[in-house]
Amino acid sequence: MATAALGGAPAAAAARRRTAPTGAALLPLGAARGAALLALATFGGLHWMQMLEPPAPGRAAEAVGIAALAAVLLGVAGRVQRPGLRWAAAAAVALAVIGLALLAGGVADEDLRPDRWDALVAGIARGVEALPGVRVPYRGVDEWTRTVIGAGGTVLAAAAALLAFWPRRRGRTGYPVPALGLLVVLYVVPSVALIFDAEALRGALLVLLLIAFLRLERLRAHDARAAGVAAGAAVLLALAIGPALDRPAPWWDYETWALSAASAKTTTFSWDHDYRPLDWPRDGRELLRVRAKRDAYWKAENLDAFERGSWRRSFYTGADLTQMPDHNADPGAADKWTERIRVSVRNLESREVITAGVALDVDLGTRGSTTVAPGIEVPSGRPLRRGDAYSAEVYVPEPTEAQLRTAGTDYEFWLSDYWSIGLPDAPRFDADGDRIRFPPFGTGGRPKLVNRRYVRDARPAGAAITASGLDRTWALAQRLREQASTPYGYVRQVEAYLRQSEFTYTETPPRSAETLEGFLFDAKAGFCQQYSGAMALLLRMGGVPARVAAGFSAGSLDRKTNEYVVRDLDAHSWVEAWFPGYGWVTFDPTPSAAPPRSQSAIASLANAPSFSSGDRPDIGVSRGVNSRRSIAQQDGGVPWPLVAIGVLAAALLGLALVRWRRGRAHGAIPELEVALRRAGWTAPPGTTLQALERLVAGNPAAAGYLQALRAERYGAAAARPTPAQRRGLRAELGRGGGVSGRVRAWWALPPRVTSPGRRRPR
Repeated sequence: MATAALGGAPAAAAARRRTAPTGAALLPLGAARGAALLALATFGGLHWMQMLEPPAPGRAAEAVGIAALAAVLLGVAGRVQRPGLRWAAAAAVALAVIGLALLAGGVADEDLRPDRWDALVAGIARGVEALPGVRVPYRGVDEWTRTVIGAGGTVLAAAAALLAFWPRRRGRTGYPVPALGLLVVLYVVPSVALIFDAEALRGALLVLLLIAFLRLERLRAHDARAAGVAAGAAVLLALAIGPALDRPAPWWDYETWALSAASAKTTTFSWDHDYRPLDWPRDGRELLRVRAKRDAYWKAENLDAFERGSWRRSFYTGADLTQMPDHNADPGAADKWTERIRVSVRNLESREVITAGVALDVDLGTRGSTTVAPGIEVPSGRPLRRGDAYSAEVYVPEPTEAQLRTAGTDYEFWLSDYWSIGLPDAPRFDADGDRIRFPPFGTGGRPKLVNRRYVRDARPAGAAITASGLDRTWALAQRLREQASTPYGYVRQVEAYLRQSEFTYTETPPRSAETLEGFLFDAKAGFCQQYSGAMALLLRMGGVPARVAAGFSAGSLDRKTNEYVVRDLDAHSWVEAWFPGYGWVTFDPTPSAAPPRSQSAIASLANAPSFSSGDRPDIGVSRGVNSRRSIAQQDGGVPWPLVAIGVLAAALLGLALVRWRRGRAHGAIPELEVALRRAGWTAPPGTTLQALERLVAGNPAAAGYLQALRAERYGAAAARPTPAQRRGLRAELGRGGGVSGRVRAWWALPPRVTSPGRRRPR
């Protein structure tokens, strides 16, 4: 028998040392490490690909396949005997694997040609630069941002496999710790950026996979069940104490870090319409944060003049500056729909003050407070830029569908500018020039050519409409108006026309869509400018006061700060129509799948007239994730009873482990070998039971334990060691080791009660 000797003196105890584990490995190194790596890569990859919208689980599967291929090919390369050829083969495998990972991540195959590497590097750099400010799940259309997110996951999985199985000198394999770091990043990044269901269970599974990666290749067959029970107990304990460690304030405010890490470049916008392919920034950069009670469209500009075929901000509108309605229809509307919002400027530079609805008052801080018209500019000095903050009192009406149907047509005279359009050859922003004025809804009559200064000179405008190239649009407006009995009904008819299946959303429309007439009847494809511009034009031709508004959709709600996060992807334009008693009401004809609208859950009255602010769904939550708070955040404190139950469950599992360990060795002599090794005692190989008995002769109980084992081994007696003899041997195992030595002796040889007449197998 090869055992360790017992030293009865403190000097012998000082010579203790741990020995290498004995027994056959549960799995070969390659199989154990490979299985754990692929499990972690699958787990992390599926989470990583949730950062794209729609999610891309197929890419995660491809990444796992590439990682498996890398492990197999490096295993083959490691068998090459000549070192030079071995490193060359490994390098070739690495190059091929990284190339496949880039392809799986979305990189075009032609970009992998050597003559395209400069473009590839530039594109990846552009995508990486945008990442700190990108909102995920990423629904944007920037090609390189989407590619970098997808390829980031596939490359991480492939690189982890290369590190884990890289051939090294002296027959060693891989760098498991750096490989594990990459695999952890594969899960941690999406878990920080997104909010998943059952996060505690996901974390527990991650812990089990980490343990498997670190220990599975070293696990001995006879330790497998003990390791499984110990890992389960640890996970249960972590699940129990996790809520106690959770708190509303983060341990590390990664969002603040990400914001500070974002590029200092600022974004500017020109809000006038031109209907050419969209060239707004689309990399997901955060521009604003708005603290408000309700979501809204954050307005930068009112485009209230249709001049030379497109919508612009006018300099002649004769509207009341406040543009507030007479609230006879709903006396409490002003209070109900007025609130003060606070705006913090991030990566935006703007001459326009971003507000919402109708701005009644703006407090620019050190620049003073002023009453302003909607779509105002900064009164003086430099434009708004990163770090600026201001507050505004805004009026944003949200009447119901029933209220709008009964609003009537009691339009004030100043609204006549909002059912007029400019002549095609008139000077832009000609305050006194001629324009085409359409009859108000429900009054009948024909369009007139009028002069704002000499209204009595009105004359038929048929020739002017023809010269404007808007004959088909005017005919469509007449046809739709005949099908409606109220202004709101006409609004619905226009929306229904624009929502027909032949109209599609695209940010690169054909040339025929560069005029609204061409968009409506030829291309039938465009983005928010075409949709909002066409709807506002049709409303004016139908006699409903209308204008285009430009700015941003609501963005996403950050529940921790209760702020709406507005990004460049949210840049948008929509329509406002005037209803007596309520004022300017928002409508959005752009398809809901468009990035500015799919980025938020804001619902126009046209889409959900029955929505109230409390009914609206959470913003910024994608498919497969939600915004549930932790248990501690929901009830305002730590759920100590749940923690206690979890600790008790973990303790019971631990006791079960100890009890199982009592019989884990097959026979008393193998148990003694394990106990001696775990207690740290050493002796020359070949030490016999009789020699051990002589070493503990001074402790009759310990000597009796060894006598019983020797008698059992050689068939001289059938009696098992008594509990007292077991205690005596445990005392010898812990002698000279202090408290830690006694604890280790209890772990090495735990108490056990043996039933009379029962024999354990050897």
